[in-house]
Amino acid sequence: MKTRHALQSFAAAASLTALMTMASLAARADNPPVPPAMPATPVETAPLAPPPPQEFEGSAIVLDGGTLQLGEERLILFGIQIPAMTAPGGIKARLALDGLLGGDGRVHCVVAARDLQLHKFAVCRLGDIDLSEALLLAGVGTVDRYAARAKNADPQLAERYDQAEAEARRMGNGLWAEFVKPPAAEKPPAPTFPQRLCHFLQVWQGGLGALVGFLLVGILLLVTRRRAPAK
Repeated sequence: MKTRHALQSFAAAASLTALMTMASLAARADNPPVPPAMPATPVETAPLAPPPPQEFEGSAIVLDGGTLQLGEERLILFGIQIPAMTAPGGIKARLALDGLLGGDGRVHCVVAARDLQLHKFAVCRLGDIDLSEALLLAGVGTVDRYAARAKNADPQLAERYDQAEAEARRMGNGLWAEFVKPPAAEKPPAPTFPQRLCHFLQVWQGGLGALVGFLLVGILLLVTRRRAPAK
């Protein structure tokens, strides 16, 4: 009897061991072991070069004092703020830009920045003339210092624009005319002694001539009264 009970206990233990072994094998099959880490090797890569700036060239049409149309591209002049067409000075700015372009109006523009609306701001030149710098010198606009001094902006360009605006302000050009006081009239130099003497003689001669005239008139009146017949 004891032997039979021992065999049953052994069989139950063996069955439990077999079940645990099968469960462990199934868990290993579902979760394979992590492979050993491979040693990292250095990778030599060159830094990515920034894309070249967009460039446009052709005959330009003036839309307003700071916007040009080149074919299908609408470009806003970089580094300058121009009054709107409906604001004071807007029409004058457009006429100034028209005058710079002349008849042909063939310009070369390099895109310098874009805003959130993907508007293109470009540095445009007519030969050696930077249109933004020329307009600033004419006093029809002011420097857009937020754009001109941005992180990727050319510092030499910002310095030139600042100098052009300062020169326009000093000369009282365009928008700066009302801020410049006209120079005070210089006082004439003090007259010399000969000049004062000549002036005195001129005044004395003029007064003497008037006195003589009055005396002559008085004498004529007296003579006329004496010759008049008594009634």
